[in-house]
Amino acid sequence: MALRIATFNLKDFFAARRDEERGVIEAKLSNVAESLRRAGADIVALQEVGSLPLLDRLVKAVPELGYGAPVVGSEDRRGIRNAILSRLPVQWSQVHQPKVLPFPPFVEGDPEPFPGRIPLRRGIVHVRVEAQGLAEVDVLTAHFKSNLPARLKTKDGVEVPDTTPLAIGESATRSLVQRAAEALYVRSLVDDLFARSPDHAICVLGDLNDTLESMPVRLVRGIDTTSKHYLRAAAESLPEEGRYSCFHGGERILIDHVLLSERLHRALRHFEIHNENVRYHGPHVDDTPLTEDSDHALCVVELDDT
Repeated sequence: MALRIATFNLKDFFAARRDEERGVIEAKLSNVAESLRRAGADIVALQEVGSLPLLDRLVKAVPELGYGAPVVGSEDRRGIRNAILSRLPVQWSQVHQPKVLPFPPFVEGDPEPFPGRIPLRRGIVHVRVEAQGLAEVDVLTAHFKSNLPARLKTKDGVEVPDTTPLAIGESATRSLVQRAAEALYVRSLVDDLFARSPDHAICVLGDLNDTLESMPVRLVRGIDTTSKHYLRAAAESLPEEGRYSCFHGGERILIDHVLLSERLHRALRHFEIHNENVRYHGPHVDDTPLTEDSDHALCVVELDDT
C-alpha cells in the first residue's frame, strides 16, 4: 500500500461576502473537491481556510475520500488558517499557537531581542496517524508570513512609508526576521519529535512563502545536509522545469513544500505538483475579489508504507 500526503493553499477560501460572489464560491468549492479527488491523498494539509462551514461542505462534497472531521488552526487577522484532513484515524492532534515567537540572543542572559513583536500569524496544525509499516507519522502544516516588506510602524500602528534605500532594506530585514522566527519555531517542534524518537517519520508541509534555497526554508530543514535529522524536499525528485507551485511576478516559483524526515524519504515513491493550470493572479491586494481557482498548485507525495 501507499501513503499519500498533499498540501494545497486554497487562496481565500471564504464564504460569499456579497450576492455576486455566490456563484464564484460554488465553482471554487467544486474545483477544490475535484482537486482533492485527483490527489486521492490520505492526509491533506490546507492553507488559507477562511470559512469553517465552507470547509465542512468541502468534506461532505467528497464522501468517497473518507475524511474525518478537520483539524483546524488559529486564524490570522485576515481570517485565514491552516487545517488538516485525514482519512486515517488521528491518534493525536494539536494546534501550536504561541502568541509571540522568540528570537535567538547573541549572548546567554541577553534580554529578548524583539519582545512581543513577532507573532505566529497562523497556528501550526499537527496530527499523528498510524500508517502500516511506517508506524506513527507526524504531519505538521504551516503557512509562513509572505516575503513582503515589514515596514516600520508608529506607536499607533500606522505604517511609515519606505522613502530611502536604507528604509527599504530595513523593511526587508524585518520581514526576514519574522519569517526566520516562524521557521525556527517549526524546527523546534521537529527537534522535539526527534528527541522522542530519533528515526521518527515526520512530514512538514505547506505554503512556506519562500524557496528551497531561502534561509527560512533551510532553517526548517535543519541547515546541515549531512545530519540524520535533516528534512529532505520531495520536490528534489522532480526535474527542475517542473518544480513550481505558483507564479511570483509572472515567474514560476516553488513555495509550497513537502519536507520529509529520513525515514519518510527512504519510503518516497513519487511526487507530483498539479501545476498545469495554475495561473498568476497578480500581486496580493487586501479585499481582492474572490476567485474560482487558487493561485497555488496542489502538491502530493506518495510513500511506500509497507
